[in-house]
Amino acid sequence: MTLRVAVDFGTSSTCVVASINGREPQVVVVDGQPLMSSAVYAAPDGTLFVGQEAERQAAVDPSRFEPNPKRRVDEGELLLGDTVLRVLDAVNAVLRRAVDEARRVAGGAEVGLLVLTHPADWGAIRTRLLRQAAGRLAHEVALVPEPVAAAVFHAATFAATEVNQERTVEFSGRPGETIAVLDLGGGTVDVSVVRRMPRGPADRRGGFQVLATRGDPSFGGADVDQALLEHVGSLVSGSDPAAWRQLVEGRELADRRRRRVLRQDVRGAKETLSRHTYTDVPMPPPFADAHVTREDLEKLIAAPLGRAVELTAAAIDEAGLRPKQLTAIFLVGGSSRIPMVSRLVHERTGVVPTTLDQPETVVARGALRAVLIDPDRTGALPGGTPARPPALRPLGEQRTEIVRPGDRPRPQASAGKSMLPGPGPGHPPPVRVPQPVHQSPSPPFGQPVLSQAEAGPRGKWKRRAPWLIGGVVVLIAALVATLLLLNQGEDGRTIAQYNYQFVAPSDWTQTGGVVEERKVELHPSEAQSGLDLVVVQEYSNNYDASADPGRLTSELESAVRARASEYPTFEPRQAFAGKSLIYYRQLKTDGVRTWYVDWYVEAKGDVRIHVGCQYADSFQDRVRPACEQIVRTLVLTNQVPGR
Repeated sequence: MTLRVAVDFGTSSTCVVASINGREPQVVVVDGQPLMSSAVYAAPDGTLFVGQEAERQAAVDPSRFEPNPKRRVDEGELLLGDTVLRVLDAVNAVLRRAVDEARRVAGGAEVGLLVLTHPADWGAIRTRLLRQAAGRLAHEVALVPEPVAAAVFHAATFAATEVNQERTVEFSGRPGETIAVLDLGGGTVDVSVVRRMPRGPADRRGGFQVLATRGDPSFGGADVDQALLEHVGSLVSGSDPAAWRQLVEGRELADRRRRRVLRQDVRGAKETLSRHTYTDVPMPPPFADAHVTREDLEKLIAAPLGRAVELTAAAIDEAGLRPKQLTAIFLVGGSSRIPMVSRLVHERTGVVPTTLDQPETVVARGALRAVLIDPDRTGALPGGTPARPPALRPLGEQRTEIVRPGDRPRPQASAGKSMLPGPGPGHPPPVRVPQPVHQSPSPPFGQPVLSQAEAGPRGKWKRRAPWLIGGVVVLIAALVATLLLLNQGEDGRTIAQYNYQFVAPSDWTQTGGVVEERKVELHPSEAQSGLDLVVVQEYSNNYDASADPGRLTSELESAVRARASEYPTFEPRQAFAGKSLIYYRQLKTDGVRTWYVDWYVEAKGDVRIHVGCQYADSFQDRVRPACEQIVRTLVLTNQVPGR
């Protein structure tokens, strides 16, 4: 028996889908519901309860209860009662419960493939935690961005043959069509524009390309609940302000229990207002029950929903499209049931959005299809059609990834391919464009197969090999000695990976890195999740940049000039840290803050290294000295053929 499982780990709830023996994926019912609560409860004896079990246990001691572990993913540890629980263990408990429920349906079968979904803008640190949390739960683990999973599901299931008079678009599922996905989840708003790629001559399955993505991590269904709770408080607290403060802020066990029940009733009222124009919220003594209307709710959330709709329009514009050029706009996530969402999207774009039954399950139901349709990739930068990663892959990006032993391709540029610089390092970045993972072709990309005539002279190299090996050994020994002398005065730790090495400052910590991308990420030791960071990443050219430096400079300059609004500065030669380097600056913003990334490029042979130094206001004090030291001590250790 083969068992494939997809888990959409959400802020408030988690959806599990299973496919047995290749049959159509089906939603797994957990505790009698199609959705499982993402909540975790840490019992005094160390037992972790998940889902409805956690919510029941929370009535005993609410201080040991975490309703939204996904929102705490950046915190490292949780304090639940007197228990310190790693976020990794909390996420693992949720995923393990989900997988166990799927195995129960399949008679205890082992999981061959586990597909996990994630927001499109999750970076390497967050997705690494997700992969680690899934350890040993399946033979193989794959990651899929949520908008891609949603797009795959809609492409596979919604194929209208006639245009309804009340609809403005028709979606037939043919390759090349483009859709927008607005995902209103429990903790975030995510918008993505996704295009279905035509099938190539060697690819009968096609794929999906994420053209643009926007997000708002500060608003979701949980925030709607909180706004409605505060509104209820404004209606009833006047009769006894002290009792209301005790109810919402009290630390006693009785207060926590009453508050938990009230929050459940408020969430239920929100869901009722999606179907009816009014409802009542039962209140504990001494308060009278609260009467709330849909109009009340819409006034409370009009501003954040308006921002979500503007994000949708901005993502469509970023993809180079007008709303009417889309095949469809789909609404995903539990909060998409709010009638105001559909109305605002229609008013702003002129397109009537589509919502299918159970929008909370769409992402999980599409995740398995996404991997089966296209097991190696699901997204690419606009215009990125070659079967290799972009020449300037975005740093800190997130991409769909299948984790297999031995998958270690080196990022490499293709001849004639656009060298668009990526968004660069950042946490959290305003926009992240998912990128594909590609397996290394044979022969290695950029190195064509030699004909017999071309291969002939290589016999001379074999005869000279003993002499050359001896010379190389001497050169390497001299290089190592030189490096030791050069770096002797540098304070820090030597990081030697791939085809480069450098000395990291002693007060900076390596916080991340992606082997497949030959990337190292460093943060200040006292701020390991902030905006200030340095990224060092290796790329491969399909030519010798040492012999033809003008070609590399020209290609990089063309790519930067093509996106001048994002990359306002380019210098073919800039003196920095005692070296002459290619330099360009990237401007980044999330709509509130603005920060920069200074990029320095050094090349040797067919290898080039990009050092990205990202900073906000503390550049002079913290990032610049670290950046200078890393660039100054950076050494490319690859060998240049024929030299």
